[in-house]
Amino acid sequence: MHKHKKSLSQNFLIDKNVIIKILDRVSPSNSDFFLEIGPGDGALTYPLIDKISKLIVIEKDQALSVKLSDMFSKNNNITVINHDVLKIDLNKYIKDRVRVIGNLPYNVATEIIFLLLDSKIIIQDIHIMLQKEMVDRISAPPGNKQYGRISVMVQANYEVKKLFDISPNVFEPKPKVWSSYMRLIPKKKVFIDETHKENFRKLVTLAFLSRRKMIKTSLKDSISLNEIHHIIGDEKIRPEQLSYNQFIEMAKYV
Repeated sequence: MHKHKKSLSQNFLIDKNVIIKILDRVSPSNSDFFLEIGPGDGALTYPLIDKISKLIVIEKDQALSVKLSDMFSKNNNITVINHDVLKIDLNKYIKDRVRVIGNLPYNVATEIIFLLLDSKIIIQDIHIMLQKEMVDRISAPPGNKQYGRISVMVQANYEVKKLFDISPNVFEPKPKVWSSYMRLIPKKKVFIDETHKENFRKLVTLAFLSRRKMIKTSLKDSISLNEIHHIIGDEKIRPEQLSYNQFIEMAKYV
């Protein structure tokens, strides 16, 4: 019996109906190559491996990693890596187009999402379970109180779709919050080049460091008032009122 580690935000999915629902939304095919982040005790890994071509799983917990390696020791289509996904070089293991799936630990979910955003691996799509509040923030529209830096960054780079909410009752141990399952599909040709992408990241970060300040104040050292006025029409607007497209456009003039 595995002892759940609170420090790793371990809450394992135990409801088979939810697992079936997840696989239905993911719709894996026998030619797919998957990366699973945080497989836990393999609740999703086990039914997934029979439906796809290749699977790499990254599990930080050594005991669970050993358990998974033993469980799939006779299956050549799966590679179990005992490592922290935030510290591993994904390019070393992933050379082909990959689909990402996972139940992300709530305490590092934001970091993992930004890791995938900045990664050089070619991602087909991402299906992840997160704290419901986090999914609501990621998918929030401009003007919504939950709209923030992560909303802009993710929506600029991905087509975002919240798929369904998940009750705490389907986990062991039960978390104190609801979860949600979401799909992210990478957008093509969002930025002109890497400089444009980096300027966008800097601009969004700077704007939301002072989210209550007007854009003309928070971005005065990065972009001229004339450009802000030309793109937005009102330099007195606050960052949570701007769409990701407006940030992308402004980043051309940094």
